[in-house]
Amino acid sequence: MQPEHPVPMCRICIRHRFLRPLRRRWPLWLALGALLLLVATRFVELKELKLALAEGKWPWLLAALALQMAYYALYAVLYRAGYATVGVASRVRALIPVLMASIVVGTLTPAGGLSAAAVLVDDATRRGQSAARATQGVLLVWVAGVISAVPLLLIGLAYLQLSEALAAYELVAALIFLLYSGGLCGILFLAKWQPALLRWGLGRLQRAINPLLGRLKRPLLPEGWAKHNADEAKGAAVAIATRPLLLSLALALALGTHLLNLTSLATIFLAFGHALGFGALAAAYTLGFVFAVISIIPFDLGVLAGVMTLVYSSVGVPPARALVISVAFRGLNAWLPVALGFLLFRQALRSSNRDHPAGPS
Repeated sequence: MQPEHPVPMCRICIRHRFLRPLRRRWPLWLALGALLLLVATRFVELKELKLALAEGKWPWLLAALALQMAYYALYAVLYRAGYATVGVASRVRALIPVLMASIVVGTLTPAGGLSAAAVLVDDATRRGQSAARATQGVLLVWVAGVISAVPLLLIGLAYLQLSEALAAYELVAALIFLLYSGGLCGILFLAKWQPALLRWGLGRLQRAINPLLGRLKRPLLPEGWAKHNADEAKGAAVAIATRPLLLSLALALALGTHLLNLTSLATIFLAFGHALGFGALAAAYTLGFVFAVISIIPFDLGVLAGVMTLVYSSVGVPPARALVISVAFRGLNAWLPVALGFLLFRQALRSSNRDHPAGPS
């Protein structure tokens, strides 16, 4: 039992039932703050999204919205499979609000991916699961999402090449993404078979990066960073080797999320009067995914929409219409988690209170 607070009013406030979640579920409250800040600072983008959607056919736009909701539901199923692969128990219904919260936090913070992962790992920890294994599960989901996009990317690149529409910037971005995908696979391979070599390599990388971060006045990678990341990769690699069926399920689910997102993009094209074949759609979607992965600016809807305009134009869409479609798709894909996070926020808190009842102060 914690000691009594010396000030009676503070003691009453701390014990108030409405303030108890503040102490136990800080990531969800952080997500709510991120949500409010996003809405407050992105009025221009919301206005552009509203104008873009007003030009489309609403039946197709509603279908795209439904597909986006299905995409995030399947994404939660993917996380459950990823967690199961590393031995972390979870429920899809409970994962959905936490996933939405993680996306809201990740889109706002400079280290978006790390912040989103922190929310997911913290939730698993508060449910009594291992933080190390939860981190391995998040890593596994990310790797599955990246690797499962490669076949679709190759189909899209082949289509552009055969159509003589492959631009140099698209090829460079695709090559960077493929190298990144290969690097992730290589890290897992080394983690399983040569963990000492992986720790040595990450240590060399840390010693090379930290001086550059210092000159840029950015936070340095902490001591033990190489060993910590090598251990996480080793845990994920061992889980993959011992549970190949669950890994196959995670890869299939990851591919399913990409196909749902691709279908959503196809319906948005139809909403604006453009029907594309599978090759063109694969090129448009996967190159959009590639630029989203390699982008260093979180939630940069304006820049990413501009790049997507060039991508969509390369598959035969008029530039003006391509801009509207890119804003509509990226807007739905980026803002739907924000809206869902707001709607599911109280549900997540109630679920948290049930799972973690407050003890005496």
